[in-house]
Amino acid sequence: MAAADRSSGAAGALSKLWSNGKDDGFSLSNKERIMGFFLCLAFGTICFVMAFLLTPVLIVKSRKFAVLFTLGSLFTLGSFSFLWGPWEHIKHLLSLSRLPFTAAYIISIIATLYFALVMHSTILTIPCAITQVLALIWFLISYIPGGTTGFIFMAKLFSSLCTRTVTTTLDV
Repeated sequence: MAAADRSSGAAGALSKLWSNGKDDGFSLSNKERIMGFFLCLAFGTICFVMAFLLTPVLIVKSRKFAVLFTLGSLFTLGSFSFLWGPWEHIKHLLSLSRLPFTAAYIISIIATLYFALVMHSTILTIPCAITQVLALIWFLISYIPGGTTGFIFMAKLFSSLCTRTVTTTLDV
């Protein structure tokens, strides 16, 4: 009986996810949203790590790299749907200001998969994967408060923290 309650709970969460409520189809609690965000982000990170572990043998395993990297990209992008709601996130991605990013990102994903899985071309897969990396970085930086300026500030802060820690620890 407890298993039936758990399965109906999962089904209830899925139906809440895609229901047509007043908050644009995403009526999960804040805790469920944050858990979904971090879970998707974790899956994306796992896929990225697995893809980067294949970089030494990229020429031989370009298809596996492309699929893992694309899955990582999609999980990372999808994680933000948990925070905003899927429809709001899609509307935001298709807004006029975000359209260049969305087009570059979607085209790079499709091109990476096409050249890796259909054409079996490592030479064409690698530039598409690099474009995908750049589009993902652009996406992530654009969501940091303050945009590029905020990113540079945070990078300098992190760099100075690392430098002080290394200097203190290694007595350089």
